Amino acid sequence: MRIGTTGNSLFNRNQRSLQSALMRLSTAQRINTASDDASGLAISEQLSSRVRGFRTAGRNVQDAMSAMNVSDGAGERVTDILQRQRELALQAGNGTLSDRDREMMDREFQQLNQEIEEISQNTEFNTQNVAQGSDLTDGNQEISAGPDGGDTIAIPEVDFRPETLGMDTATIATTADAQEALQSIDAALEQVSDQRSEIGSTINRFSTAISTIQTAETNTTAAESAIRDQDMARGIAQLTQEQLLSESSTQAFSLFREISSDHIMNLLQ
Repeated sequence: MRIGTTGNSLFNRNQRSLQSALMRLSTAQRINTASDDASGLAISEQLSSRVRGFRTAGRNVQDAMSAMNVSDGAGERVTDILQRQRELALQAGNGTLSDRDREMMDREFQQLNQEIEEISQNTEFNTQNVAQGSDLTDGNQEISAGPDGGDTIAIPEVDFRPETLGMDTATIATTADAQEALQSIDAALEQVSDQRSEIGSTINRFSTAISTIQTAETNTTAAESAIRDQDMARGIAQLTQEQLLSESSTQAFSLFREISSDHIMNLLQ
């Protein structure tokens, strides 16, 4: 009985080893359960968690970059409008024009101011305003740019409203108003330029962060793969070895049972 039990144990152990080898090849993973490699599994899970963190951080930064591109697009439109207003102010300052001429030009000037207001109010990304100093661009928001949440990038304040730019009361109805409006427009253009410069710097930082995150994700994925993934050539060799051992143990066990039966029959005769 003791020999039979040992034979069964050896047979079962060989079968388990064969099944484990088949599992590793079918899943292409060396570690499928904790019993395969307890410490390796723990390290692999930690690395896998960081890989997922890098992917999430990458999406965060990519979304923030898209939002900043929307803000910059709004700034570009505001700049074009201010340049047109500057042309009107220069024309309105011409002494050869009549008050009626200036009145007609001021109508266009005020409509352009209203257009700046519309741009600042309606420029949104994912339902959040990104051009009037609120929501995502209120100057107090940060983007998580790392797998652990500690690495953040600040979103700059962006505000293109006419009152912020000092254009809400500007007019070119008179020569004096036109001269004053020119100064307001130049100051507004400088403000918009400064904000767009900060937006551009932030976009560049986002771009660099994305490259860094992608590199870190690739390296971490490779490290996790080196621990968890199955070496297919080695796995096939091991499977072949286990199959041979299984076949040998099966034949040996069958031969043992035949010998045992013959031995028992001889004792009974």
